[in-house]
Amino acid sequence: MSEVGRNPSSGDRSRSPWTSDLAVDSITTSVSTIALQAKADVLALNKPPTEPSESKLLADVWCTFQGLDSTTLPFVNSSTISLPSTLPLPTISILHSLVEPALLYKNLTIFVESPSGLTGQAFRSAIKNELRSYLALISKIGEEIRKELEAENDVPEWKRGWSLGGVTLKKCIYWLRDPTLVLRLLNDMADKCKDKNGGQLLNALYSYTSHGDPLISDFASKLLKDVSRPFYEILQQWIYTGEIRDPYAEFFVQKRDQTDAVWDGKYILVQNQIPSFISDELVNKIFQTGKSLDFIRMGCGGGDWVDRHGTELSRSFHYGEADGEIEAAIDAAYRKTVTHLMFLLTTKFKLNEHIHALKNYLLLGQGDFVAMLLELLAPSLERPANTLYRHNLTSILETAIRGSNAQYSIPEVLRNLDARMLELSHGEIGWDVFTLEYKVEAPLDVIVNAYATRQYLKIFNFLWRLKRVGFALDIAWRRSITGARGILSYVKDVVDSDWKMARACCSEMIHFICQLEYYILYEVIESSWSELQTELSKPDLTLDRLIEVHTKYLANITHKGLLGSARAGRQGSLIHQLHEILKVMLSFTDAIDALYDLSVEEYTLRQTQVPKSTSDNDANAEDGALHASISARIKNLKTTFHFLVEKLLGDLAYQNDTEMRFLGVRLNFNEYYLVPRHRKTTTDSART
Repeated sequence: MSEVGRNPSSGDRSRSPWTSDLAVDSITTSVSTIALQAKADVLALNKPPTEPSESKLLADVWCTFQGLDSTTLPFVNSSTISLPSTLPLPTISILHSLVEPALLYKNLTIFVESPSGLTGQAFRSAIKNELRSYLALISKIGEEIRKELEAENDVPEWKRGWSLGGVTLKKCIYWLRDPTLVLRLLNDMADKCKDKNGGQLLNALYSYTSHGDPLISDFASKLLKDVSRPFYEILQQWIYTGEIRDPYAEFFVQKRDQTDAVWDGKYILVQNQIPSFISDELVNKIFQTGKSLDFIRMGCGGGDWVDRHGTELSRSFHYGEADGEIEAAIDAAYRKTVTHLMFLLTTKFKLNEHIHALKNYLLLGQGDFVAMLLELLAPSLERPANTLYRHNLTSILETAIRGSNAQYSIPEVLRNLDARMLELSHGEIGWDVFTLEYKVEAPLDVIVNAYATRQYLKIFNFLWRLKRVGFALDIAWRRSITGARGILSYVKDVVDSDWKMARACCSEMIHFICQLEYYILYEVIESSWSELQTELSKPDLTLDRLIEVHTKYLANITHKGLLGSARAGRQGSLIHQLHEILKVMLSFTDAIDALYDLSVEEYTLRQTQVPKSTSDNDANAEDGALHASISARIKNLKTTFHFLVEKLLGDLAYQNDTEMRFLGVRLNFNEYYLVPRHRKTTTDSART
């Protein structure tokens, strides 16, 4: 016995594969037909005997077509049939062609019984339907074979199988020509899809729809319509209820396990499960629609609206709908969902008011409130940090609110504003640990998330330090100016040169602080705020887009506000240089206070007019040494300030951002400072 395996070959037919014409041709009485029959009789009379006979093979091959064992054609395994070795080669060749559909059918019956997900089950069900059509055809062929075998009982044995119009093995090949092509195609699809599910399986089938053979492309499209039904059912549930009923994780949107997130990170896109017949834009709309519905239900308490939304818009989808129908339905659900979500955030949860409050209070946009808070807090913040108590700070904050236009903010805003202290370190004073805090509640905390909160705190602490330094310089300036018209005029001969130098340097520092504050508060924060408002006013704004533009808003402020420059926090960075300059300014105000105290002491001594003694001479010597020390300290701080400012201006001159370069121009509008006209040294570049 010889063995034969499956041997698929290419071919194409335009007619239906399961509708072969099985009508036995009628025998005419024409002369040519009579001649052919006479020739057939001669061949039949002289043919060599074969075992098994063709009649026996016909009787057995019908069972083989159904994947069943027979006497002459037993199955060795699912992919091999044993053929009789006693048959001549032409008959063996015919049997090779006949057993191919049987082997394909056998393999497919095994495949359809294998376990799979919903999409895989739909694919196997579609194959089962095709196999049922195949078996229906085999049943018809079996009926024809049965009729032929019954008719041959009245024919001499030597003439059996040679009657014109009778059923033969060759005629069975003709009848099974198109069904064999379909079985080959189904078997090829099964091989490609056996380890795939969901979108991957749909993509594998979809690749056949672009085949050049119309039989293959049309058949694949027909099959895909049935196989994609579970996918579209999950899609329908997702975009109309925000829920995923996907027990086998076949959809391209998946919910993460063990996550407490209500928006970002709760759902993810599985790229390899996205069907290739859905565009990227449509995928994003599907993703946003379902996420928004889930957020409305779980985060915003809008479950009733989601249920009404699903009832009003819900419709079924199927592959092959008219162009644009699915896209239009998804777009309608998308627009309605994202619009309602933004409506909830802006009306019910006061999104715009809270974002504006963050700008007013943490970014110091409410000028009168900030000024009053500084005045009220200054005496307390000069004390050691460990002597401060939160309830005292809160009381001062409430006083500042009542004494400014902040009192007209909505209650939801004022309730979220609070004062607190950062972690205490040894030797710190109140200025170092005080901060404002704005508590954003759910669901707005998905927008002002942990990252955004840290950024707001970072910006506030820097701006608050600028305000502190500016406040200290203003006090020092007022003291020097008022003193010049009072007690300082009586001690000009001793400290006049020092005060002239101090006032000049103080003026430079105030100019620096004012220009820096103006740049950050107006050029940076206000321009970024304007861009944010423009984005927020755009139609079809999604929550993901809102989070993105808000994050960009903070990133622009930190970058352009010199807080997020390269090597931020490291020595040589812009923010590090600014902190060093601010330290020098605070030290300078301390030096001015010391100079003022010295001047007052000198004025007091002159007013008492007590006769000098030896001890007074010693005191005068000590005062002279103290005066010289203070004078040297002021000169040193002035020199250090100039050096640091010139270094900062040199770095600003080579920033990529135009506004940052222009800040350097404003700080040195009259070219008072000597700015280096070359880039940083090689050492600085290597450090980058």
